[in-house]
Amino acid sequence: MPLLHRRAFVRQRPPADLRPDEEVFLCKITHEIFRSYDEFFERTILCNSLVWSCSLTGRTGLTYLEATDSERRARLSLQSFSVSLLHPLLHLAAHSRCCRLTELCEVVYAFVKDRFFPGETVDVVGRNGARHVCEILQVLSPHSSANGRSKPSGGDAIVISDSDEESEAFQSPTVNGKKRKKKPLSPSVFKYMVRMMKAEHSEPFTVKANHISRRKTSVSKERLKLLFKQHCEPQNGTIVLKSSTVTKYRLSEQSFSQFFPDEPPLFPFSPPAKGGRGSPGQASSSLSKAAEEKLKLLQQKDDMAAAAKDRVRLKKEKEDVQEARRREREDRERTKEDQRKRFEEEKLKRREEKERRKLEKDREREKLKEEKKKYAERLKLWSKPREDMECEDLRELPSPVPVRTRLPPHLFGEALMVLEFLRAFGEVLALKDEFPEGVSLEVLEEALVGSDPEGPLCELLFFFLSAIFQALDEEQEDVAKEQAEDLPEALDDDHDATQSALSAVASLAASWPQLHQGCGLKQLDLDSCTLSEILRLHILASGAGCYHGNAKFRYQKQGGFTLMDDPCVELRLAEPLLLKRLTSTSVYDLTPEEKLRILKALMGKLLTLASSRDLIEDCVEDQRSAKQELREIRSEQHRRDREEAALRVRLRKEEKLREQETRMKEKEERLKEQEIKGGLCTNSEAPVKHLIEEDEEQKSSFNKITDVNQIDNQPTSDPKPLPCPPTLLSAKEQEKVRELQQRIQKAASCTCLLPLGRDRLYRRYWLLPSASTLFVEEDGFGLTEDMLRPRPRPAQDAPATVEEELSQGSAGTSPTPFSTCGPPVKCLNQWFFYTSMEEVDLLIEALNPRGHRESGLREALLQERDKLTHLMQSCDRTKYSSTDDLECRSVPEWTSAAEHVMEGRLRDLLLDIEDRIHQGTLGTLKVMDRRVWRSALGAGNYELLCSDGRMNARVDPTEVDSPVHLRVRDRLQELRSDSGSVAASSGGGTPQLVSSSVRILAQALSHIEQGIERRFIKAPLGDEDSKKDPKPKKNKRKDEDQASDDGSDSGRVIKTVLERWRESLQICTSLSQVFVHLSSLERSVLWSRSVLNARCRICRRKGDADNMLLCDSCDRGHHTHCLRPRLKVG
Repeated sequence: MPLLHRRAFVRQRPPADLRPDEEVFLCKITHEIFRSYDEFFERTILCNSLVWSCSLTGRTGLTYLEATDSERRARLSLQSFSVSLLHPLLHLAAHSRCCRLTELCEVVYAFVKDRFFPGETVDVVGRNGARHVCEILQVLSPHSSANGRSKPSGGDAIVISDSDEESEAFQSPTVNGKKRKKKPLSPSVFKYMVRMMKAEHSEPFTVKANHISRRKTSVSKERLKLLFKQHCEPQNGTIVLKSSTVTKYRLSEQSFSQFFPDEPPLFPFSPPAKGGRGSPGQASSSLSKAAEEKLKLLQQKDDMAAAAKDRVRLKKEKEDVQEARRREREDRERTKEDQRKRFEEEKLKRREEKERRKLEKDREREKLKEEKKKYAERLKLWSKPREDMECEDLRELPSPVPVRTRLPPHLFGEALMVLEFLRAFGEVLALKDEFPEGVSLEVLEEALVGSDPEGPLCELLFFFLSAIFQALDEEQEDVAKEQAEDLPEALDDDHDATQSALSAVASLAASWPQLHQGCGLKQLDLDSCTLSEILRLHILASGAGCYHGNAKFRYQKQGGFTLMDDPCVELRLAEPLLLKRLTSTSVYDLTPEEKLRILKALMGKLLTLASSRDLIEDCVEDQRSAKQELREIRSEQHRRDREEAALRVRLRKEEKLREQETRMKEKEERLKEQEIKGGLCTNSEAPVKHLIEEDEEQKSSFNKITDVNQIDNQPTSDPKPLPCPPTLLSAKEQEKVRELQQRIQKAASCTCLLPLGRDRLYRRYWLLPSASTLFVEEDGFGLTEDMLRPRPRPAQDAPATVEEELSQGSAGTSPTPFSTCGPPVKCLNQWFFYTSMEEVDLLIEALNPRGHRESGLREALLQERDKLTHLMQSCDRTKYSSTDDLECRSVPEWTSAAEHVMEGRLRDLLLDIEDRIHQGTLGTLKVMDRRVWRSALGAGNYELLCSDGRMNARVDPTEVDSPVHLRVRDRLQELRSDSGSVAASSGGGTPQLVSSSVRILAQALSHIEQGIERRFIKAPLGDEDSKKDPKPKKNKRKDEDQASDDGSDSGRVIKTVLERWRESLQICTSLSQVFVHLSSLERSVLWSRSVLNARCRICRRKGDADNMLLCDSCDRGHHTHCLRPRLKVG
C-alpha cells in the first residue's frame, strides 16, 4: 500500500448503513465509496497530488497510481531474484555493522561483484572468445573445497587458465595463524567448477574467476537496496536482519562457509551521523527510546507544517503556471497570426509571378500545339479509313464451310446462345447436378430434335425450372425482409389496360394450383410426365409477382423490372399458338423451333432475377479490374521499351565519340612522326588546321545525326509501335497476362459476348468459348443489295489537296452514310466456320486494312491468333458438318410422339395406386367387377372401360341426393369456365380438342379417387381436422342448407379442394395434366394407415396382411394368431 506523507494509508470503509439502491460516488483509483461529492473530489485531488511515496523503494513525490506502480515493479524485481544469491546476501547483511542502508548495499555489492556462488547462472568466456551460459556447481578454494575436504588432484577436471596471477594473488591463510579470524582471500584465487546449461550431458569443467561474468541485471545496488529493505530493520542504531527472515530462511542453522569456501568478511563499523565515536551498545536503551519518540513527534509536526506550506505553495505555483501559460498562448497566437499574414502575402506574390510565367508558357505551348494539331490533322485525313466496299484494292475472301447439323440452319445461332448461357452460368446454377459431363452441341441437338420423355430435354427443363423456383424463393425471402410500408409515388406501377389484363390472368394462373391441387406451383411433383403442365402453368403465371408490395425490391434489385419485361410474358403474347399446343400436347412433341423459344424464355427469366443480376455485376467489376491490371502491365512494358531505345541511342552516340577520339589520336601521332622526321617543319601549321577543320565537320555531322535520332525516337501523337523490337515479358509476367486474359474472357461470357468484327459483306465473325473454331454468321436483316456491291472510288474523285479535305470537316473514322434505295436482301440466318489455321491466315491477308469494318476485324484476329491456333488444333470438322442423307433430314425426328410412352406409363401408375389402395384396405373401386376394370385399363381397351364406368358404376347413396352436391352440379359450368380461362388464356378462347384416351384415363383416376374412403385422405386434397371437430361440420352443413332455402346470395357453397380437383380432372386436355392430378392424389392418401404398413398391437411387427384385422374405431392392427383366444379365418 502506498504511503501518504510517509505514513501508512488506510482506505475508508463503506458506510455501515449503505442501502443497495443508494447512489454513491466511486473513486476508481482507491476503490472507495463516498456519499458526498466534496469528499469524492478531495480524494481524487489527493490521489493526483505528489504527496505519495512507495513503501518498498522509498521514492517520494509520486501520485497514488505512480506509487502503486512502483510497488508492483519492486515486487516483480524481488520475485525474480535468484534463490542461489539470496542466502549468501542475507548472511553478508548479518555480518555487517552499518547504520545506513546505502552503506550496507555498497559494502555487500563490493564483496559480491567479484565472487560467485553455487547454483548461480553465469557467462563463461572460452579460449576462442565465445560465451557460454553455465551453472556453477562448486567453488574451489586454494586449500579446500566448499565441503571442507582436500582439494582433489589427478581428476578429470579441466582447468582454463592463461595467466600467472594465481601465485601473485594468493596469500597463505596460515600466516598469523594465532588470530581468530583470517583476512578474506582475493577473489581471483578462487576457481569454479561449472557445467554448460544448453548441453544436458556435458561434463563439468573448471574455470578461473576472471573468465566468469555475471549479468548486470542480476545483482545491482538498487536491487540490493530493495532486498535489504524487505528483510532488514534498524535496531539500536544499526541495521540488522528481521527475526522473521532469520526464521523463514533458517539462517541460524547455516554458515557462510556453506556457500563460499572462505571466511566471512570483516565489514567496518559505520557510526551514526549524529552520534559519537562510541559503539551503539554504550547508550542506554531507555534514552534511545525517548529520543526516538521525541524525534517522531517533532518529525510529525514538521511534516504537517511542511504539507500545509506545500499545499499553499503548490496552489500559488499552479495559478502562476496557468497565468504564464495563458500569456504564452496569447503571444504564440499573435506570433502565428503575424507569420500567417506575412506568409499569405509572400504566397500571393509567388502565385502572381507563377501565373504570369505560366501564361507565357501556355502561349508558347498553344502555338506549338496548334502547329502539331494541324500537322496531325493533315496526316489523319491522308490516311483516313473509308467504307469497305469503296476500297479499290479488295481481295477475294476465302470461302468458309457451311454449318450442317441436325437442326435447321436458322436455329443454329440460337442453339449456340443456349450453349453459351449454360457454360457461363452452369457453375453458379449447379448444372452438374443434371449434366455431370456438361451440355454439348450433340446433347442440345438431341434435346431439340428427339421426343424421348426421359431425354436431355427433360433434364434441361428440370434444370431451368428448378433454378427459377429456387431463385424466386430467395427473392420472396428478401422481399419479406425488406417489405416497404410507405412507398413513394415514383415506385407505383402505372398499369394500363393491357398490363392489368395480363396481371389478372397471371394471378389466376398462379392461384390455380393452390385452389385445385391444394399446394403452390413450386410444391407440385416435378417429373418427366408432369413437366409439360408445370411448364405451361409457370409461363401463364409469369408476371404475377409484379405487384405494389415488391415495387421497391424490383426497383432496387432488378432495375425497375415490370410486367412487360418478363420474357415468359413476352412469349405468351408473341406465341399464343405455342401455349395452345401445350394444353393438349406434351413439350416433347413440339418442333425444335418451339422448344428453343421456350428455352430462350426460361433463360431470359433467369437473367432477370436479382441473383443473376448480382452475378453479372460482379463479373463486370472483375472484368474492369482485370483490364486495369493488364493495362498496367502493358504500360510497364512500353516504359521498358522506351528506356531500352534511349539506352541504345546513347550507346551508339558514345561509340561514335570514341571512334572520333581514336581518329584524332591517330592523326596527332602521325603529325608528331612527321615533325620528328623533319619533312614538314615549315608547313606544320597548315595540316594541323586542316585536321582541326575535318574534326569539326565530323562533330557537326555527328551532332546532326544524333539530333535526327532523337527526333525519330520522340513519341508522337499516333499510337504506332516503336521501331525497336518490344522487350519480352518474363515467365511470371506472361503467366500473369494469361491469367488476366482468362479472367476477362470468363467475365465477358457472363456479361456480353460480342463478335470479333464484320467484313465487307456485313458478316459477323464469332469466337465462342464453347466452340473450338471461328464461326461466320451471315444475316441479311437490314441490308439491301446495293450495300453488298463494290463501289470503288476512282482516283480523280479523291480530294486533290489537304485543304479541300480539311474544308470538308470529316476527320472522324466512322463510315460515311450513303443512300440505299435497292431491294432488301431476303435470306435466312446462315452459319459457316473455318476448319484450319491456314484459312484464317488467308482471311487475315485478304482483309483490307483501310476499310472501316475489316480493319477492326483484322486487328481482332491478329490479337486472337494464338488462341485460334490452339483451338484449331482440337477442331472437329465433322461436328459442324453432318453427312446425313437429305431424305433423312427432310423427315424430322420429332414426328414420333411421346404421348404413347406417357399413356402407357399413366396406365401402369393407375393400376399400381389402385392395387396399393385395395391391398391396404384404404378403399375399393365402385365397379361391378374390379378384375374386368383392371384388365381393360391394362390392355388399353378404353371402350370397355368407358362402358364399365357408365353402366356398372356403384355410387354411394349418401352422396347422390345431397343438396350440397346438387349445388355443386349447378355450378359445374361456372367452374369449368373459370379453369378454362386459365387453360385457354393464351389460345384466344378457342375450344380444345380433347383426346378420348385422356378423357377416359381421367375418368379412371376419378373412379380410383371415389373408391378411397374419406377418412384415409389427408392434405392437400383432404381435411385434416375432419375427425377433430365433426360437430362444427354438421352445423356448417345446416347453415348452408338454411341459406340455400332462403335463396340468398350468401348461400353459395365454398367448394373444397377435393371438389375443385374433381372438376379440374374432368376438363383435363393432356396426359401431363392427368399426371399432375395423380401426383396430388397420391400425396393425399394416408399410406401410413394401410394394412401393408400396419403394425400388430401385440407383437409390434408388420407384414402378414392376410391375417391382419383393423379396428373400426382406431384403425390399429391385430394379427389373428396373436389374439387370445386365437381367431380363425373363415
